Amino acid sequence: MAVSSDIRLVFSSYCGSGSSEMDGRSFTKLCKDSGLIGKTFSATDSDLVFAKALPKGQRKVSLSEFEVALVLVAERRGCEVQEVFDIVADAGGPSLRGTKAEPVRFHDDKGTYTGTHARGGPDMVAKGRGHLPQGAAWPLKPEPGAARRSSSRSSLTEGRVPSLPNLLAPPIAEQRKRPSPRTPSELTLPSPLPRSRSSSRQASPCSDGPSMLGRLERGGGLLELVFELYCGAGKCDMDGKAFVKLLKDSRVVDRSFSVTDADLAFTKAAKKGQRRIDFQQFRGALLQVAEKKGVDAGEVYEAVARQRDGPLLTGTKTEAVRFHDDLNTYTGVHAMGGPESVPKGSGTATQLAAASMRYSA
Repeated sequence: MAVSSDIRLVFSSYCGSGSSEMDGRSFTKLCKDSGLIGKTFSATDSDLVFAKALPKGQRKVSLSEFEVALVLVAERRGCEVQEVFDIVADAGGPSLRGTKAEPVRFHDDKGTYTGTHARGGPDMVAKGRGHLPQGAAWPLKPEPGAARRSSSRSSLTEGRVPSLPNLLAPPIAEQRKRPSPRTPSELTLPSPLPRSRSSSRQASPCSDGPSMLGRLERGGGLLELVFELYCGAGKCDMDGKAFVKLLKDSRVVDRSFSVTDADLAFTKAAKKGQRRIDFQQFRGALLQVAEKKGVDAGEVYEAVARQRDGPLLTGTKTEAVRFHDDLNTYTGVHAMGGPESVPKGSGTATQLAAASMRYSA
């Protein structure tokens, strides 16, 4: 029997791209998709038919062997061979089926949405620590005089830090806890602080030159000061944990730059086989952070330079306890101010009288 072009097309579609032979799994799927498997012909029968049509020592059949397998299928089903060929020709290509997920009320019923999802999702509402003015677009247009801040590296070496966009500024709640932000003119410390010359020439643990105080008196080294504060006492290099902590305190870690990105930037900056970085590698890591965030390096430098007070220490606030915080629930001596606020003694007047009677007897 001559093989029609439809049979050839179905055979090639079940063989897969780049293959001219069919395996047993594809043959069973063809039988299932075409409806050949039923009460008189099971999936086990299709495996047995494929094994009979398969040449010895091989695992796949060619087009001619596939035709023999269809003849054996017709014998198993007890029908005409042409009927089986017509069924296979009408099957077309493989049918893709998947498990349909069950409905979830909190996902499918939009009436249960709350927060930003009730207004269309995070992409439809303002993001970050605030929102841009209506009609404004990111990035914000530079303010007048911003051209003087183009060279961020040279400004840092002079002790001046360019201004940072509002998106990197700490939230209002944290601004109240922190000291008021310094202006670029304040970041450049005035000439000599009221200290002796000997104190400004003390050696720094990270360099053989003058101490950090001496460098600050000359108007530079603000970024290096932050680096040494986060390195820890007596250390002149920084580990990955301190680097991530610095970026978190500086509000550099956000939706566009995760903790994982910070770890990757630290790994790229560190030398092979080392787990700590020096100041030069630290500057290189900040450049990679700026490149990843798509912002100017000066913005990242300023955000880091703001942490010259050292690492921020945060703790978990305890929950309110009614029987401890609500004074109206106190009983006994605690209702009168506690054991220190009431008379002390050996007992009540009756107990003292009974004790004196025992002693007199």
